[in-house]
Amino acid sequence: MGTNPEEDFPESKENSDTASTEIPISNEKTEVNKPIQLISQDQLDAEFKKTQEDYEVYIKEYPFPPDITKSGKKKLIKKLKMEFFKKIFRKMEREKIKRKRAANPNSNPKRRKIAKLCDSSTKLRIAVDCSFDDFMVDKDIVKLTKQIQRCYSINRGMENPMQFHLTNLQSKTLARMDGCIDGYKNWDCFIKNESLSNLFDPSEVVYLCAESENELKEFDDSKIYAIGGFVDHNAHKGLAYERALKAGYQHARLPIDSFFTLSTRKVLAVCHVFEIISNFIATDNWETAISKTIPARKGLESKEVQNSDNCADETEVSEQQ
Repeated sequence: MGTNPEEDFPESKENSDTASTEIPISNEKTEVNKPIQLISQDQLDAEFKKTQEDYEVYIKEYPFPPDITKSGKKKLIKKLKMEFFKKIFRKMEREKIKRKRAANPNSNPKRRKIAKLCDSSTKLRIAVDCSFDDFMVDKDIVKLTKQIQRCYSINRGMENPMQFHLTNLQSKTLARMDGCIDGYKNWDCFIKNESLSNLFDPSEVVYLCAESENELKEFDDSKIYAIGGFVDHNAHKGLAYERALKAGYQHARLPIDSFFTLSTRKVLAVCHVFEIISNFIATDNWETAISKTIPARKGLESKEVQNSDNCADETEVSEQQ
C-alpha cells in the first residue's frame, strides 16, 4: 500500500530492542495498574516487510482470468492488495491507539456501556430490506453495505437502541458482507435471509417511501418500519413504493415537507433515513431530527425562514408604494 509503518509509530531505536514493552496505566476498576503490552517498532517493521514480500509472491502466482481486461485486472489487484494487507494494517492501527493511551493514560475517557437490544427500552422495529440486488451494480452494492454499517454504528451509539433488522440478505449484498465486513454475523441485530413477507404479516409492515402520500407523524411499536436497501441514483424511481403496494404493505414518508423544502429529490440514503429516525427517538422532534441529518448538498431550507423572508419582502414593497 506504500505505507511506512515507521511514520505511524515513531519510536527511537533505544526503546525498541525488546519484542514488547509494558507500560502501566491507571485502571479505575482495580487498585493495581494494568500494563499495556506494546509491540516494538522493529517487530512491526519486520512484520510489515514480511507482508510485502508475501504479497509480491502471492500476486505473481495469482490465477488471473485469461480474458480479463487491463482495467479489470487493475481493479482486482487493488482489491486483492486491500484484503492481503488488512490484517497488518489493523494491527498497526491498534498499536497506534495503544501508544497514545500509554503516553497519556489519564486522558483516556470512560467507555460508555453499550446497551444490548434485549435490554433496550426502545421496542421500535426498523428493517433494511435487502431485496434489491438485481437493480444495483457492484459499486452500488459496496455503497449499500457501507450504509448498512453506518446504520448499525448509529444504533449501537444510542442510549436505547432500536430493534434493528436486516431482511432478505442474499446474493451480492450477502457476498459483499461475507467478504469485506468482518464480524458482522456477531452484530447485535436481527439478520435474516428471508423476505419481509415471510417474516412478518403484511399488516405489520410500514414501508418508508418518498412517494407515499401518507406523512409519518409518530411510530407504533406494533409495526415494523422498512427502509428499501438499495442505491439507485434515480434510475428506479418509485421502485420501493411499487413493491410496497404490490405486497399489501402500509406505506408512509418522513415529514420533511412539513418543515423544509429541498432543492433535490426527497429520496435519501438508507443511513440518512435511519439516522433521522434515531434522532427523532432521541429528541421527539421531527424538525430537529431532520435538520441534524440531511446533508447540505440536498439544499435543505426551513419553511419558517422562507415565510419570514416573504413577509419581509411584502412589507418592503408596501412601504415603497
